[in-house]
Amino acid sequence: MKRSLIVKILVPVFSAGWVLPLAFGVDTYLGFWGADVLPLLLSQPRPINSFPSICVAADSFKIAFAWLAAVILFWSYQASASWCTPASKH
Repeated sequence: MKRSLIVKILVPVFSAGWVLPLAFGVDTYLGFWGADVLPLLLSQPRPINSFPSICVAADSFKIAFAWLAAVILFWSYQASASWCTPASKH
């Protein structure tokens, strides 16, 4: 496999990959509300749940936003490198 093909695959995966942990965090957070909080608000018996949903959701959000920050830094560097190069003299 050529290096350029690997780069063409990895750059989009890196650029858009932060969405997956964000979606997982949102799903976990909403699942917590549906399984734990909603029955409590409706005065229904709720099942005993020992899974730390909020901690998992918070960790997923941290990973997603750290990844997003890395993507923004990467593309900012790429943009500044292409815009700030001196124009060649003809």
